[in-house]
Amino acid sequence: MNSGRPETMENLPALYTIFQGEVAMVTDYGAFIKIPGCRKQGLVHRTHMSSCRVDKPSEIVDVGDKVWVKLIGREMKNDRIKVSLSMKVVNQGTGKDLDPNNVIIEQEERRRRSFQDYTGQKITLEAVLNTTCKKCGCKGKEKKETQ
Repeated sequence: MNSGRPETMENLPALYTIFQGEVAMVTDYGAFIKIPGCRKQGLVHRTHMSSCRVDKPSEIVDVGDKVWVKLIGREMKNDRIKVSLSMKVVNQGTGKDLDPNNVIIEQEERRRRSFQDYTGQKITLEAVLNTTCKKCGCKGKEKKETQ
């Protein structure tokens, strides 16, 4: 492929295809895997490396390791192809698909889409610091008078 041409998805394996790739680079958030037959690399995010929690991907894989992966997503973003891979739905010894109907992948995607970000909402505090309650004498709160 000529590096001057825009990237296309034609040379990528089909969605949900399982293949063995080589670890090209390990980062804090996952590992990049060389996809055989094309010049692209795909990311195995640390959440897709194992069914257990992975804090350091470097404890799971090293550069040059051969791993079985399943292509779980591909999209065009800013004229670049983003390829998502998963190791946890493939048996690393045999390459057998542990999620043949893609149920686990679809559940995780649904959960990710339904997550709402509440960080933009304001929080109103009723207590006022450095005050003393007139009723109980405790510091750090203020009793609201009711009428």
